[in-house]
This record gives sequence, structure tokens and C-alpha cells, in this order.
Amino acid sequence: MQSGSMLESALLKTHFDVIPFGIYVVDVVSYELVFVNRHYRKSLGQAEGGICYKVLYDNDTPCLHCRIPELLTEAGLPNGQTAIYDHYNDRNERWAQIQEKAMGWPDGRVVKYAIAVDISELKETQNRLAEAHAELAIRNRELAGQNKALTDSMDLREHVERIARHDLKAPLSALIGLPQVLLENYDLPPQAAEIVGLMEQAAHSMLDMLNQSLVLYRLETGSFTLTPQPLDLLDLAQRTCTRLSNMPTARGRSLLTSLSGAPIPSGARVDFAGDDLLLGPMLQNIIVNALEASPEGGLVSVDLRPESDATRLVVTNDGEVPPEIRARMFEKYVTQGKRGGTGLGAYSAFLAAKAHGGRIDLDAGTPGRTVVTVTLPRLGGGGA
Repeated sequence: MQSGSMLESALLKTHFDVIPFGIYVVDVVSYELVFVNRHYRKSLGQAEGGICYKVLYDNDTPCLHCRIPELLTEAGLPNGQTAIYDHYNDRNERWAQIQEKAMGWPDGRVVKYAIAVDISELKETQNRLAEAHAELAIRNRELAGQNKALTDSMDLREHVERIARHDLKAPLSALIGLPQVLLENYDLPPQAAEIVGLMEQAAHSMLDMLNQSLVLYRLETGSFTLTPQPLDLLDLAQRTCTRLSNMPTARGRSLLTSLSGAPIPSGARVDFAGDDLLLGPMLQNIIVNALEASPEGGLVSVDLRPESDATRLVVTNDGEVPPEIRARMFEKYVTQGKRGGTGLGAYSAFLAAKAHGGRIDLDAGTPGRTVVTVTLPRLGGGGA
């Protein structure tokens, strides 16, 4: 009869086997491959017992991109951190997005598990887009001053991006559906269920970004027509805050939702007629900006204030907007001090509010505090 640890190990391996992405488990001390799931065994064979950097990458020494030191405490125990990065494997000439975390294995060893999702096609799409953008830049220099040629080039770029959005939606739909199949049909351990949930969240976020990019284009060109539908703004705000509180951006910061400055009573609603495809990303962009601007240990509060003629969403955070960009905060491409920032989050939020006949105001008058207020006039619906 198997011992408890053997049973637990067998369960972990069984559940890892049903996940349709490559998963491998490595001893953090010896680099021994403790487990390789079925997806990887198809290409690697029976790799368990081998040294990970030799089997996976044909290296003679530990990989330069190895994240094991980032996942352990000074005592060599799991620190709860998750490393997510893209990596190109020269061995099979494929790109993968890798998510790694340390954990205790049933036999007492500390291991690192890694989930590797093949993103080669996505990278190829990005390369094609980069090439299209590069060609466009060259043509812009050659055709400077010729407005018709420039407009034609911009139309070409938009056409390429539309094709890319369309092509990405099919695999994303599968990524969204598969986690639910796993959660509903398999008794996954808590850690595996958490991983599957994160996969689903990431896929939903990417699909939302693809959908929003098309809406943003229509808003900018004036071709968007608002079709308001009944929704609960309070529920939308709570779900957005719950999702963001589990993201790395919120680590070390508190996120609080309230109704007219007070705790939210059970069953409360804020009914509103609007477009949730606009309002959801608008809320997310404003809250993400607040989290990123807030210092470690800071508080971000989201207060809904339903009034007779409008509903106000008031997002307050510790930290200040740099004085030089306050007047241009909601203009396109305005950003400062954010690594990888595009300056599109606040701008798209401004467009979403404008599409609802509303506005966004920035209050940076109190040192050490920033307040962003979205005013949405009532197009229909009741009160809280």
C-alpha cells in the first residue's frame, strides 16, 4: 500500500499530466528532473532523472536564464514568488512563455515547477507586425509631406493589426475554455487549481485587450456608436478590484472598494446603462495606474458615489503624479517614470468616459495623494 507522500506525489503527477502545456519539476539543489508531464514526454521521452539544463537546452552548465535563486529564501525554501518570462530555446528553435515557482515536493525535497506555453506563433505575429511597422516608418520618411500616401500606409497597418487580432482570438478561446474543463472535471490540488485559474485570468485579460483595441480605434475615428445595456457598476468595480488584487502589480499594496465612503452592504447595487466592454477596461486602467503610482504599503481606494444625475467613480491612491504631466495626464502617449509604459491606459479611459457623455478629472492638489474622478451621467437605470 502506498504511503501518504507517495499518493500525494502520484496525484500531483496525474493532475500535471492532464494540463495541455509543458510542465517539468526540477530539484533546486541537484537540477535533477523530478517529473516531466505527458506533453513534454512526447518530445523529450523519459527525461526524468536527467539534468534539466542538459535535457531541455543541451547546455553543459546551469542556464543563464535560470530563475531558481529568485524563487528561494536565503534558507533555500520557497519564497512564494512567481517568475514569468519569455525564452527562446535554441535546442528546438521555439519560443515559450515560462511561469516558475518553488514548492515542497511530497518526498521532502524543494523543487521548482515550470509551466512552458509555446508562444512561437504569437512571436511570429509580433515579428510580422514589427516588420510592418518598420516598413511603414521607412515609407513615412520617403513619402514625407504626401498625406495621401501616409494615410494609405496607416490603413495598411490597421488592416494587418485587425488580421492579427482575428487570428489570436481562436487560440485564446481555447485557452479560456480549457481551464474550466480542468477545474470542473478534475479534483485538482489547490496549487494546481490556482495555476489553472491564473492561466484563465491571463487569457481573459488578453482577449479583453484585443477587443478593447478595436473599440479604441473606433472611438478615435468617430465610428463608435454607444449601445448602453443595464449593468451593475458596483459589481463591476468589485470584480475588477478582486482580479487586480491577485496580480503582481498589487503586491505590497492594499485595494479597498466602498460605496459612498462606507462599507458595502450585502446585496447593494449601482445600476447603470452603459457598455461594459468600455467601462471594465476603463476601471482597470485607472486602478492599475493608481497601484503602479502608489508606494510599497500604500492604499488604493475605489469609491462609487451614485447621485441623482450621475454616478462618480473616485479612485484615490498614495503617491503623486509628476507635476510636468498633470495637465496632459489623459492625452495620448503621455507617461513618465513607468518602465514599459505606453501612455495609452489613461487616454483610453478618457475616451471610454467621453463615449458615455462623461469626463475624468485629476486632483493632485494634496501632497502625497492623487484622486481621479470619473463622472458618468445617467443614461438610464435606477439607484443604489
